[in-house]
Amino acid sequence: MRDDLIWLRYAFGAVALTLATIALPMTACEALRAAASRSAPAAETLQAAAALGWLRGDLWGAYAKAEVQEADAATDPVLADSARRAFRRAAEWALSLSPYQPQLWLRLAKLDERDRRPATQFNAVVKMIYYTAPADDAGMADRLQLALSAAGSPDEELDELARGDVRAMVAHHRLTELSAVYRGLGAGARVFIENAVRSIRPELAPQLDAPG
Repeated sequence: MRDDLIWLRYAFGAVALTLATIALPMTACEALRAAASRSAPAAETLQAAAALGWLRGDLWGAYAKAEVQEADAATDPVLADSARRAFRRAAEWALSLSPYQPQLWLRLAKLDERDRRPATQFNAVVKMIYYTAPADDAGMADRLQLALSAAGSPDEELDELARGDVRAMVAHHRLTELSAVYRGLGAGARVFIENAVRSIRPELAPQLDAPG
């Protein structure tokens, strides 16, 4: 009986140690994440949190977003390029762990467009924006611009997704936003939007090029 009790104590002790080993890094990760929201620059702190929770896509995603914010704010081109490279590494790892991060896909697609990545790769990233947030009203204009960007290659599925955005923006009276996207695109993409608008509200097509 005594041997059984001793065995149980060891077993409970082992379980407690295992739980503590799991909980300690998680607690440290969240503490670092909270500290990052109060400090500048945040990227280094979030990188430390992500390294501790190396299989947590949300932490790597937060670190990636901090890097792209530093890239956007940098006045030194060398520092900006370094931050963009760090963003790409962190974002790709974050999305491999936790793909349901549409804003991260959006920023990665913008970087792919800037870096002139292969068109098929660019298309695949843009599609992930749609797949992970099909009803994302806030990001609709940005993803439509990317879907119709010259950086991509002809893709029927992506065209249908973009056509759905055009129709949704017309249906929800967001013609001003749609016009802004329209004016920023090339001739072929403009014709695409015109045709999509004419298919549901032909009287609105002439207004696409009107000043905002």
